[in-house]
Amino acid sequence: MQDAFSENLRLLCSYMTSITDVARRLGINRSQLNKYLAGTSFPRPAMLRKIADFFGVEVHEVLLPPEEFAPLLRSRRASGGESLGILGSTIAAMVRGSDPRLRAVDGTFFEYYYSLSSPGKVIRTLMIFETRDGVTYYRRLERLGKVRGRSARHFRFDGVALMFGDRVFLADYERTAGIELTHTVLYPDYNDVISEMVGIKLGVSGNRQRTPCAFRVCLQRVRRGRSVLHNLRRCGLFAEDSPEIPAAVREVIDNRISGPHHFTALLDR
Repeated sequence: MQDAFSENLRLLCSYMTSITDVARRLGINRSQLNKYLAGTSFPRPAMLRKIADFFGVEVHEVLLPPEEFAPLLRSRRASGGESLGILGSTIAAMVRGSDPRLRAVDGTFFEYYYSLSSPGKVIRTLMIFETRDGVTYYRRLERLGKVRGRSARHFRFDGVALMFGDRVFLADYERTAGIELTHTVLYPDYNDVISEMVGIKLGVSGNRQRTPCAFRVCLQRVRRGRSVLHNLRRCGLFAEDSPEIPAAVREVIDNRISGPHHFTALLDR
């Protein structure tokens, strides 16, 4: 295992600018890294995880026989871009720094905001959060058309949630057309199980103009026991005075109120 690791590590380092740079960014001295590369020393579990995270691979992968690891790495680099190291270490650092209290968000929410492409209408989407291996992922399912009826337009966003400084940060990618990212910053309600979050979302309108917009958003937890299909059928576009939109939600997603210098989330009701 130690010989396989050292050979795989040498391959990973060959894609980097220099051994010195790798050692600096890993936070270890050059001589220690040289021992790993030579196979005369094997890293402790925490350092092994740090090395794997830095290069954007899994621990078990970096311990594979070199004849298995090399084609795996080549395939991943061919489909994944220029440098596994920079991407992997950046993402791993964000995940490690995320507040573990974010697990309290796991579950299903309805998301409410004023539609960008249908002015005056409120859209309700379905968001499903799940924490796996210390990372909180989510799906956002957007359904446009008749509520509880058939709809020809469905959109799926896959994203990652992080928590820093008591704020929840969401970033997701639209999978259907593949031409949109959204970013959301939220205030959680700080309960043991988060039941509501309010904040600001940044995205683009779904019409031809694709106008960049910032708008207020509210997430409310859905009670358990309902299927995804049942909840999805409750999603769609609503008139702003629809009884389906809670009055408290209408208040916090109202985009007409703004400060003199910044557009901020509404907390006071």
